[in-house]
Amino acid sequence: MKVELKNVYKYYERDGQKISILNDVNLTVNEGESVALLGPTGCGKSTLIYMIAGLRFPDSGAVLVDGKAVEKPGHDRVVMFQDSALFPWLTVLGNVEFGLRMMGMGKEERRQKSVEMLKMVHLSRFINAYPHELSGGMKQR
Repeated sequence: MKVELKNVYKYYERDGQKISILNDVNLTVNEGESVALLGPTGCGKSTLIYMIAGLRFPDSGAVLVDGKAVEKPGHDRVVMFQDSALFPWLTVLGNVEFGLRMMGMGKEERRQKSVEMLKMVHLSRFINAYPHELSGGMKQR
């Protein structure tokens, strides 16, 4: 996958002031390359990642994945959040099923796919566990 950012700008408004978060960012990451984004808190690292994932959009400029403009989230791009984003009142299975349910998938297919995914990440023994019963690494999976 090739990722390109061309003349990307992003602004936020704070106390009636327009604050520049990303200012004319240009970046190309070719297939097979790895990149680390480093910088102080609030400099725009997460905003940049969210744009590539299709969760936020630039005020101007272009974000391209394999030559196509990023217009929405895609199955080919995910964000692994630093903190787990699990619903504490749902079981492990319920948390996995949640996204599939929001996509309109039927109950039987949703259950089958969720169990399959939990097997892939070696969490099938914890299907009925709640997030507080999991280790940090297990929550990330």
